[in-house]
Amino acid sequence: MKKVLFLSLFTLFAASVYAQEVPFTLEVTNVTSDKGNIMVGICSTEDQYLEKEKCVYSFPMPATKGTVVKNVNVDKGKYAIIIYHDENGNKILDRAMFGKPKEYYGFSNNTYGAFGSKPDFPEALVDIESNTKVTIKLRK
Repeated sequence: MKKVLFLSLFTLFAASVYAQEVPFTLEVTNVTSDKGNIMVGICSTEDQYLEKEKCVYSFPMPATKGTVVKNVNVDKGKYAIIIYHDENGNKILDRAMFGKPKEYYGFSNNTYGAFGSKPDFPEALVDIESNTKVTIKLRK
């Protein structure tokens, strides 16, 4: 009985140490209208970031002209964040000819690849080990 109790307590302790959640504040600036939602993907792996898998955290934020802020808890770690303003509510980033986005978008660290595309995964990584605030400015 003592062994079962000890093993149970040890397992609970190990699980709590392994996956510690920390407060995280996401601030999105340059929101140009109150229409639709700001769609957020917080990705822990490159496959998630490249949209081959679903991001570990994803959620909509109601759009408010100016700045939108959301507080969430995430597991400690490194993440790349992808956001876009889905003004028309179709849950996709609308694109014009040659793939140029028609809607506003942004990435963590406010970095961009060539011609406004996604930056490489390591360039977009942010380290969230304690209470962290990340600000992303939307652009088109």
